[in-house]
Amino acid sequence: MLIDTLVLGLERADIRDANVEIEPPKLNMGTGEISPFIDVDGVRARKAYANLDNLYFTSTAKRTPTGIIQVNKLQFSIPKLLGFDGEYISNLSADDVRDALAIARDALRDNGIYTDTFDARLWRVDVACDVSTAYPFSGYGVLFDAMHYRNFSDANLGSTYRTGGKGAQWCVYDKRAECVARGLDVSNLPEYLMRFEYRMLKRYKIKDTGFDDVTSLIDGYDNLPEIVSNAWDKVLFDAGGEIYTYGGSWVRTLQDASEVGSTRWLDKAIKQLGFYLLKDAGVTPDNLKRVILGLGGSDTSARNYSDALRDAGLDGEGGSLLAELKDKVRTQLM
Repeated sequence: MLIDTLVLGLERADIRDANVEIEPPKLNMGTGEISPFIDVDGVRARKAYANLDNLYFTSTAKRTPTGIIQVNKLQFSIPKLLGFDGEYISNLSADDVRDALAIARDALRDNGIYTDTFDARLWRVDVACDVSTAYPFSGYGVLFDAMHYRNFSDANLGSTYRTGGKGAQWCVYDKRAECVARGLDVSNLPEYLMRFEYRMLKRYKIKDTGFDDVTSLIDGYDNLPEIVSNAWDKVLFDAGGEIYTYGGSWVRTLQDASEVGSTRWLDKAIKQLGFYLLKDAGVTPDNLKRVILGLGGSDTSARNYSDALRDAGLDGEGGSLLAELKDKVRTQLM
């Protein structure tokens, strides 16, 4: 497990003779009104930013009910700062995170930006694990398609599967292909390397895990693997939500779920069963559609789920593929 991208909200940033670019405040020619600005070394600025080597710093003016404040943000990749870009990393420790924070602090200081990266809030945290797989990345697409991951085509990566929303995202992609696209040496990488990234994109999502700032992240670093493992369980490896017993048959599982009263009973039940289990049980798309309709599901839901089962084409091999990924990801995380 490793923390990849960090976005920090810096408590303060003193900019003096700095290697930064300035965006001046906007002026309304009609009213003469000037947009909010901050003082950057004696210069009025709507925004000051520095795109340094593996670091991106911004300082912007923000209007609040109590006045104009300076908002300082820093984004970087821990592996890149540590010189591990393009390497197969099984684990980064809390000490590695400390080292990266110190490197970032010193690099900013060398460019005239004086701040303390250890005294910062967490605005985004991406936690990743890289697993060497038995087959090429494309061979696992049927799993993510069946579980309603969105498939984003990319000229460089081929495909990236992603699910989630504004608060958090779960992303899976071909790590080796990404390194090749960026011109990195991949001779020491496994032939098939898949990256799993859990991205906590908003502060409320980060705070839900018990973290708030850099100090809490480092102090609670040992709790992070379980948090990320549970997050993957919810969307890929386990059912998540309510747990239904199989009751001896897949039909009984759907029936029990329909009686719970939740408006999302069908979605939860299908996730519990898993398309690969339905396929292994000999369920056909038409059969699934009839049962869903018979239990009160809508025509649209019945059609969508039956089509997904048909398209997935999962058999016993599909179940073994998912079991492989589950075992390898959990091994990396725990």
